[in-house]
Amino acid sequence: MIVDLAFSRRDPVCRSASGRAVAVVDVIRATTTIATALHHGCAGVVPVLTLKEARGLARVLGADALLAGERGAAKAAGFELGNSPAEYGRERVEGKVIVLTTTNGTRAFRAVEHAHALIAAGFLNVSAAARWLGRADRDLLIVCAGKHGRFCLEDAVAAGMLVDQLLDLCARPVELSDAAVAARQLFSVNRHDLLGMLRGCEWGKEIVRRGFEADLAICAQVNAIDVVPVMREGRLIAEHA
Repeated sequence: MIVDLAFSRRDPVCRSASGRAVAVVDVIRATTTIATALHHGCAGVVPVLTLKEARGLARVLGADALLAGERGAAKAAGFELGNSPAEYGRERVEGKVIVLTTTNGTRAFRAVEHAHALIAAGFLNVSAAARWLGRADRDLLIVCAGKHGRFCLEDAVAAGMLVDQLLDLCARPVELSDAAVAARQLFSVNRHDLLGMLRGCEWGKEIVRRGFEADLAICAQVNAIDVVPVMREGRLIAEHA
């Protein structure tokens, strides 16, 4: 099994997603939020690109939908939820379909929508994601959402942890690309202080400045849940591994 890695959604390797099992990582905050919502019983998360698209789909889905999203970290005007995982408690999301648009994470899903299989991963569900991918019987691609198409440290570290878990948990031989090796090395450097890494990276500092520091403690939790958000017919739903 070959494991490759894209350091942003604009990496040319994303064009090779067809035929592969793909994991999208946007640890601050989209994939953490998606996993949290599904863990708390939401019926599914539909990632979309634009605010207009989100509003239109939410209208079509009606009362069963929650309109969620952010721009520049802040909740989008007129939306019911932002992109803070703390907002997605069971009492708010259980049984609902969440239509979600974010600055980076949902765009990463769109960049690899042609993948054979597609999941969301972060520190919160890293072992469950690794087990799910290890059973996919496909070559793998891990896609870091990045920030505006550029490299960001937190996604690379989370992707590196996923690579590390794959090596530990997968029964089959695993061959790593240079990018996957590099991400694993970044994880090794930061593994003992993930929260400190999140607070110190560029986007983490910006999140703190904008008043969302509490989100970082959630994003830094490792294996707090065993939910794997899996794309089925355009909607991320909860599976377990």
